[in-house]
Amino acid sequence: MWLYRVLFVIFSPFVLWKIRQFKTHYSSYRAKEALGFWPKVEADLWIHCASVGEVLAVRPLVDVWREKFPEKRLLMTTMTPTGAEQVAKSFPFAEHRYLPMDWRCAVKRALKQLRCSHLMIVETELWPNLLQLAKRQGIQIDIVNARLSERSFRRYQKIPIVSKPLLALPDCFLAHAQADAERFSALGAKKVKVVGNIKFDLAVPERVRQDNWRQSLGNRFVWIGASTHQGEDDSVLRAHKVLRQTYPDALLILVPRHPERFDAVAALAVQASFDVLRRSQTSPADWSQASVVIGDSMGELMHYYQASDVAFVGGSLIERGGHNPIEPALLGKTIIVGPHTFNFLDITEQLIHANGALRCQNDAALTQCIVELAADSTRRSQLGRSALQFAQKNQGAVARVCSEIDFR
Repeated sequence: MWLYRVLFVIFSPFVLWKIRQFKTHYSSYRAKEALGFWPKVEADLWIHCASVGEVLAVRPLVDVWREKFPEKRLLMTTMTPTGAEQVAKSFPFAEHRYLPMDWRCAVKRALKQLRCSHLMIVETELWPNLLQLAKRQGIQIDIVNARLSERSFRRYQKIPIVSKPLLALPDCFLAHAQADAERFSALGAKKVKVVGNIKFDLAVPERVRQDNWRQSLGNRFVWIGASTHQGEDDSVLRAHKVLRQTYPDALLILVPRHPERFDAVAALAVQASFDVLRRSQTSPADWSQASVVIGDSMGELMHYYQASDVAFVGGSLIERGGHNPIEPALLGKTIIVGPHTFNFLDITEQLIHANGALRCQNDAALTQCIVELAADSTRRSQLGRSALQFAQKNQGAVARVCSEIDFR
């Protein structure tokens, strides 16, 4: 692990800067916990989720665990304040801590305050000091919803002196798909099982159906740029400008992936001469005069998807690797992705093959696609039905996870 420690020391100034940034923007952020100063905590299960997406993904699994063990105590850790806010909303019964930065002294300090025998990490947050010290403390470690892109696999392959002992630490990897499982095994993981993606088991919250934002928007065409990154917002706004030449009442809901970009993206939309409103300041009933709504609220992505006719899933027009298309699929929405979806390659390719999503190779293709879909409600319905059928066919991962994991 010496190489990792050297790299972490090099990047430590950035980590400390990020902690300070959180402290500046979120008054509720408990920065001391990120340095390992935890209050004492006892739990039967510890679940680590990096941020909001992972917290939402693990809800079906926590529901099953709580049903089986209603008396047991749950600890949840996140790395971001927005993740912490989502834990408070989704799991008010759980204790929350911020995961300490992966300095050995910080992790050791935090673990001294913890009594727990089982750590479940959602997706692939592999922090060497955390894994090593938790293992030394006798904690069972399971990686749930484990995924590893071909790009990440090649990076790990280049440093086997680090990756091999790291991948050998968890007791079990419960992988999305066979390709992920093979990559983990090739890197030295001891036990790997293919169970599917627990996000397919996510139930559409009843509140989303009851609120029914789509109904308050009337018959206008509505589309969403979901979880966009810097470099994509301009492309989405340009496509929307062309769309409004034919459909002047069309509405774009633009939802940046990271909260710190809300202001900048709103300013970008204003500069592009759109009538811009922000979700944090208005309700859907007040969006009639808007041409662009900035989705600057947390935990409402399913509401935004439900309100839309077409969903562009961001992180895919640039080489970010794309985000998970399962949520719009569960709502039966027409899905568009860009050319870069290596983070969720198997799911996205299967969804496209099932006629449940469309891939656009560049900005021009995105513009053409959105204009064509606005004109063809029949095709939108067909794509949406196929997406929903694909999502429903792939459900059942939570049950498979529970059958593989020993909940002590």
